[in-house]
Amino acid sequence: MLQALEHRGPDARGLWSNGPAQLGVARLAIVDPAATASPLTNEAGTLRLAFNGEIYNHRELRVELERRGHSFATRTDSEVIVHLYEEEGAACVHRLRGMFAFAILDGDQLLLARDRLGIKPLYYSVIEPSGLFLFGSEIKALLRCDSLDPRLDMQSFADRVILGHAVSTRTYIEGIDSLAPGHTLTVWRNSDTLRVESPTRYFDPRSLRDEELAYENAELQLEEVFEDVIDRHLDADVEVGVALSGGLDSTMLALLAQARCDRPLQSFAVGDFEGNPDVRMSAQVASMIGTSHHTSVIAFDEYLASIPRFVATEEQPSSLIGMPFYLLSQRIGESLKACLCGEGADELFGGYSDYVHRELKVSSLTRRLPALERLGIGLSHEAAELLGRLTSAQSPEEYLDAIFEVNLGDPLERLHLDGVDKNAMAHGLEMRVPYLDDRLYDLVASFPLRFRVRPELGIRKYVLRRLCLRRFGEKFLDVILREKVGVPSAGLGLVRRFDRLCDQELADDYLDRHELGYCFATKRHLLTFEMFQDIFLSGAGDPAVVGNVLEYMQSRAGVPATSGAA
Repeated sequence: MLQALEHRGPDARGLWSNGPAQLGVARLAIVDPAATASPLTNEAGTLRLAFNGEIYNHRELRVELERRGHSFATRTDSEVIVHLYEEEGAACVHRLRGMFAFAILDGDQLLLARDRLGIKPLYYSVIEPSGLFLFGSEIKALLRCDSLDPRLDMQSFADRVILGHAVSTRTYIEGIDSLAPGHTLTVWRNSDTLRVESPTRYFDPRSLRDEELAYENAELQLEEVFEDVIDRHLDADVEVGVALSGGLDSTMLALLAQARCDRPLQSFAVGDFEGNPDVRMSAQVASMIGTSHHTSVIAFDEYLASIPRFVATEEQPSSLIGMPFYLLSQRIGESLKACLCGEGADELFGGYSDYVHRELKVSSLTRRLPALERLGIGLSHEAAELLGRLTSAQSPEEYLDAIFEVNLGDPLERLHLDGVDKNAMAHGLEMRVPYLDDRLYDLVASFPLRFRVRPELGIRKYVLRRLCLRRFGEKFLDVILREKVGVPSAGLGLVRRFDRLCDQELADDYLDRHELGYCFATKRHLLTFEMFQDIFLSGAGDPAVVGNVLEYMQSRAGVPATSGAA
């Protein structure tokens, strides 16, 4: 299991065993690089911690805990969790500001915890016949256990047909669940038996909005908190860079971060040709800010060869939209261990067209319902609730409230944060997401919705745009007014070229002869779904089972296709 995660922590590995209990850590050394990779312990040796992530308020917590008499063996941010747990037990999660997934073994009790919004992934499986409880940062680690017989979770697949993602805690593998964001989970071992308690929520993302707040005060508060957030996210014992697309979100990060660096900040962009909008705009912005900029143009041969590894990295059926970010992370990981990116800004500030075009959003969901009827599996309760929340809103205000709540839930975690973490960590790179910092989230969530989106004007990210204009001036007006393009545009030409290759190499009836073919819009979508099945249902997460993509396509020509669900 630990070997399956070595890409996440290439610097060192540590394993601790105590009877039937084992904890393993693959370490990416960001804070106190010289510290041990072994699961951390307390002074008495009664606790063990396995941790992934960053605690941005670890310095204040360390001072407080040292005053209470605790002794630290390292300078790592993770060690504060051990001593905070000694003081406050599972409630320690309320004191942590950061992105994290961790496990603490305390005698016969195991505590799992995940950060408030699900920035860091955490999966688990209960295998009752074997008396096993497995957990890890990626699904492929769990699949290394022979007691787990992977099968496609058809309920997650059905939910995906309509929503485009799995919902709640389900994954696409039966018997493997994701610990929900903002939750803890306790497991007890008594002799040879396990007791797995129901997960406990410790954070509710819904916030009370201050409708009386004056706009000018909101913008000033945002500026103050944003500066503090950037300071926290630049705190590391290694160099921190920034992923720069030239859009508003990443430009704001780069502007604020560069102002705090005593040398040019390293910025990175990716595109499928030199004239790509992201390539041109990011280079222009980097020149204006003064960052040391690196541009990567992706060749189609590299794109094609990387597809199996990307599908294995995403751990879900893929559309390949996230491929540019995967390859960008590879480039960044060659020179840095930590980087900032603008993920989460669209969900928090209202950047998608969904926020001002209700009809397009609703129709994009409801037009897929006939495929679900043919599949013969209804939406899960959670997916039906999500769909109903969007379609039942009576007024524009109700819809805006609904789309913010929905997008900050499962879509944020499953469509965005999971991919950001896994694509970056596949290359030993920690991607930090300042827009989802706890303090910034709490502040913006308290703003009246009209400060974030002005539907009557068609303006999204209203307060963020105005702050950028006031703080950095009209020379950034092109960035401020730029319509959202996003990272997927960086590889749009490559996706289209791959679609043409699929049309050329795959039979005309490729979709028709697959029993689930009607659930997919293109041959590309079905092909990568079949890759996912082979990699995870047969290959325990190993992309080598796919091999050469062109040869894999040709192998689809005469093979009867089945779902692999049974």
